[in-house]
Amino acid sequence: MSPPASEPLSGEDLSFWYADQPRRRTTMAMLLLLDRRPHSDSLRAAVLRAVEAVPRLRQRIVDAPFDLARPRWQDDPTFDLDFHIRRYALSHDDGVTESANLEDLFRTIGPIYERPFDPTRPLWELIEIDGPGDGSAIFFRLHHAVADGVGGNAILAALTDDSAEEAPRLRGSPEPLGSWEEPDGLEALRTAIRHRIQEDSERGRALLRSGLRALTQPSLLGEAWEAARSFVEDARDATPSPLQSFGRARHLAGLDLSFDALRAARDRLGGKMIDVLLTAVTGAVGEWHVARGHPEVEEVRTLVPINLRPRGDQGLRAATGNRATGVSVRLPISTRDPVERFREIRRRMEERKANPAVQAVPAIAEVMAVLPRPLYRTLAFAGSQSINLIVTNVPGIMRPRYVAGARITAGYPFAPVAPRCPVSVALYGYDGRLYVGIDADGTAMPDLGDFRKQLARSFEEVLEAAR
Repeated sequence: MSPPASEPLSGEDLSFWYADQPRRRTTMAMLLLLDRRPHSDSLRAAVLRAVEAVPRLRQRIVDAPFDLARPRWQDDPTFDLDFHIRRYALSHDDGVTESANLEDLFRTIGPIYERPFDPTRPLWELIEIDGPGDGSAIFFRLHHAVADGVGGNAILAALTDDSAEEAPRLRGSPEPLGSWEEPDGLEALRTAIRHRIQEDSERGRALLRSGLRALTQPSLLGEAWEAARSFVEDARDATPSPLQSFGRARHLAGLDLSFDALRAARDRLGGKMIDVLLTAVTGAVGEWHVARGHPEVEEVRTLVPINLRPRGDQGLRAATGNRATGVSVRLPISTRDPVERFREIRRRMEERKANPAVQAVPAIAEVMAVLPRPLYRTLAFAGSQSINLIVTNVPGIMRPRYVAGARITAGYPFAPVAPRCPVSVALYGYDGRLYVGIDADGTAMPDLGDFRKQLARSFEEVLEAAR
């Protein structure tokens, strides 16, 4: 039997695969609320369509023996669609599904979000949940190596429709399940050596091209040095914030706001949407520190992922994979005036975006791909030591979508946390609303409900100040 087709992980995809470990699950997710429960056959047909449209959904990651070469994406010969689709029923404290609310839903999916994937299978899971109330929900989670937030839109596009009438139907009999074949160790070793030779040849050519560019453009050496210096400084620039403790429990929460109101605030304040969002998050984090008895903390450091895809490759036309960089910036949480805070954050963001380190992230990911896995993880852990939280704004879809005939009424995104970086705030625009998903480590932030209220108040303060 001929081996299945495969391709190596990109440096950016590999960063999430290598970084994944018990204390750092690199999982992202989307919670979709539906106006009604979709028909099981129609939902299964929609998922099957998504698998056919997005090859990554039926591929697993296969590591090379002794890590001789990069891990590779490879079709799973034992792919079983039903393994990836689950169904739960939500209940309230009284045990009645109809009494369940959104808070019960968030409490239910938190432990699901934290659990690891089976690395021998494709790295995703779709869970249909009856409730809250008369509605339904879909919790879709996948490994970050498969896609970033924008890349996740490719899966959403294949899973959903423009109208309820377009709901797909199952056709034909299910695909027969494949058999498990134990890999031939000697053949796997020979293949890994061949892949390593190919990869080293590609790296050699890339290094030669970089050397020639440096000779003709000496300024590139200065930019490379500045980027390296910036990374080292950021890694050592820790704050005294208590947002460093780290455990295992993941607590999730969410809220939503009018996108038109946020756009109006952005236009009045004269910045970008991310500046408005960071201003609100900064206010909430500052209030949280004061409430926890840490008024002396004046700043925290956040990582803000920046999408590198052209505008035409976003939304429903996006492709899977990871194409992003990151801006590390200090947030002035002691600045209470929202307008003053907005102006300072905008200034700092523009300054950090101009740093050569921002554009160097994808190249650095490719360089780190040659490192042994333990060393890679050590460096990744060191790089997260100075980050207190992650704030990511994912370009969304501003028109209604349907899953198996049911209308999506809300979409809450969730991004992973990391050791010493125990909170992430993800934002996603859908159908005129901005949905905010909060992922917090239970050790660092046991009072997530309080922080959610603080964040809602901070958004209102920013909107009012902009008026």
